[in-house]
Amino acid sequence: MDDLKDEAARKPNRMQRDPNQRVGAQNVDSGYNRRASLSIDVLFQSKWRVQILCAMRPGPVRLGQLARLIPGASKKMLTQNLRKLEVDGIIVREDLSEIVLHIEYGLKDEVRDSVCALLDHLAEWGGSYLSQSRTDKE
Repeated sequence: MDDLKDEAARKPNRMQRDPNQRVGAQNVDSGYNRRASLSIDVLFQSKWRVQILCAMRPGPVRLGQLARLIPGASKKMLTQNLRKLEVDGIIVREDLSEIVLHIEYGLKDEVRDSVCALLDHLAEWGGSYLSQSRTDKE
């Protein structure tokens, strides 16, 4: 019985891997993983975020416009996501009210190009995936 314990103690635990250990053919870049995970957390945290960002791609929008462009989302859900995107520094809320309440939301200038490029890549990948899956089914 003691021999089995000694043998188990000598074997490395598979869960306690050295972070620099080679996995497959390449090293795992933990910085890359963290940055990718952060991007996903900020931009894709809810199912409405991509649709909100796509709606803002041409320019600023009002909450009512978003509600019409994204009919499945309630105004409450849209507002929550807009607030979170504003806190994360992705969008800017602009109050243009003089007499009538007029608030517009738009992509921040600092991130507009990179977010639009990311959305373009996602749409391109989705189109190629869709066409590939259709040809696979035929």
